[in-house]
Amino acid sequence: MKWTAIVLILLIVLTGCSKDKDYYGGITKDKMTDITNDSKLEYLHEFKGHTDNWGAMMYFYKTKDSEKVSTRGYLIYNGKDELPTGEVTVLYQVDEETGSFGMITAKQNPPTYAFLFSTSTSPTSQSKVKVVVQTRDKSETIELKMN
Repeated sequence: MKWTAIVLILLIVLTGCSKDKDYYGGITKDKMTDITNDSKLEYLHEFKGHTDNWGAMMYFYKTKDSEKVSTRGYLIYNGKDELPTGEVTVLYQVDEETGSFGMITAKQNPPTYAFLFSTSTSPTSQSKVKVVVQTRDKSETIELKMN
């Protein structure tokens, strides 16, 4: 009985200490100091989502002197298999607005890819934001939620 209690306590302690996987490569809104330190910043919204292979973040921000919403996006490869190299197509959807771009991936560490675009859509917590990553072998859809 004593050993059972000790084993249970050890399991509780060990599972309580396990760290969640960082699908986002440590990229967070508070590290966007080039944006957050802008005195003309009207807002900065952060959307995040992930699959087992990819983490995706999109930051939508608008300054008071602009009519357009700027967007900065990041993809982080987290898969267990080797990073797919070659051409990767990224499609994104923000509510009804869609767009795409292609990129060439190469082995790098960390495998992080950035993309920028402007949009007329000003997303809210109710917005539907998706990123589709298409490699030579597969396609993955990532739904992003506002944080």
